[in-house]
Amino acid sequence: MKDILFIRPGDDSSAIQVAAWGQAVRQMAGSLQTDDLCGAQATRSNVDKKLSADFRHLFWFGHGTTTALIAKGQALVDAQNISNVRGGVVVAIACYAAVTLGRSAKSGSNPVAFLGFDDELGFPANAPLPMMFAVTRGLSCLFQQRHDVKYAADQLRTQFDRARMEYKQNGAKYGLSPSDARTAWLFAKSNRYSVRTHGDIQAVL
Repeated sequence: MKDILFIRPGDDSSAIQVAAWGQAVRQMAGSLQTDDLCGAQATRSNVDKKLSADFRHLFWFGHGTTTALIAKGQALVDAQNISNVRGGVVVAIACYAAVTLGRSAKSGSNPVAFLGFDDELGFPANAPLPMMFAVTRGLSCLFQQRHDVKYAADQLRTQFDRARMEYKQNGAKYGLSPSDARTAWLFAKSNRYSVRTHGDIQAVL
């Protein structure tokens, strides 16, 4: 059984940004075995094939709806195949997926835990760096200290708070006008309050 499948479709400009965050997270994996479906490789058939190869965890960086993780309008992960994540954790850096899809995670089932967002995951396209740091630093505890899903959710919230203050205090440093900086820190604030977990929040990688 392999450890983590990363999926990073990069199917539009915002998904390309988020895919880069996923690559940064993947580099933290250390001794954990990982595989990666990126760009054009991220198709439903390829996802189904990879999940049938017994991955314990799934990390998604891209678009989402309440019921699916999607690329080019097609569901790549949904209720039909999420149960093929073999008893581990699903992390979805995507909009909305914690609303319904994430509720499939239950202790003793496949998957056992879900970490994601129940609203839009927003960031300024021309100044994404503080939000990237919020995500990568927030998730790093799963790898570097082997903390659990609850701790990672708390760390994401803390890091989005830091991103909010960075945009608020230093927006001009990123080339943002005062109104754009306000939009950016409101994105960060919304992201902070949209972090949700389901299932066994004590699950670890």
